[in-house]
Amino acid sequence: MMNRKILSVQLQCLRLIVLFTLIFGLVLSVDGGYSLAADISANQPQVVQPPVTGLVSTLSDEVEELPAELIRWSTYWQLCWEPYPEAKEYELQTVLMQGKSPKLKRQSDRCFRIQAASNENHLSQGLLNRDLILLMHKIQLGYRVRAVLDNNRVSEWSQVMAVGATTISSVAD
Repeated sequence: MMNRKILSVQLQCLRLIVLFTLIFGLVLSVDGGYSLAADISANQPQVVQPPVTGLVSTLSDEVEELPAELIRWSTYWQLCWEPYPEAKEYELQTVLMQGKSPKLKRQSDRCFRIQAASNENHLSQGLLNRDLILLMHKIQLGYRVRAVLDNNRVSEWSQVMAVGATTISSVAD
């Protein structure tokens, strides 16, 4: 009989410990979650209209002649945009088939340039597989840009431009 009474008291104590642990954990998670949410929202920049516009993308080739009738070539893709009023800097975001990269590249220039294709081959072959390499990039890789303003503000994102693709200015007849 005595063992049962001791066991009953132990069970009640265990229930109280579990209950206090749950309450204490709940208080901590609510308080911690609140402050974490406040920190995250405080660090998020305010997004303003309009987006960055006037995007122009171009390709340029560089060819180096090598001994034995060989060449080393590279094709560079460049993206430029119109100045954004009051922009301090610009941020670029890589956009892949799988989604958008969380990492942003920040720069003050209004142009971004990367090597989009390269190869080393026989001179008679020209820029071997250039179009195929560029096509693969067009399908898989793009960039978008936004302006970074003062007071923790940023512009809307621009449209996504595919690496390897070029913009063509239409001329009115």
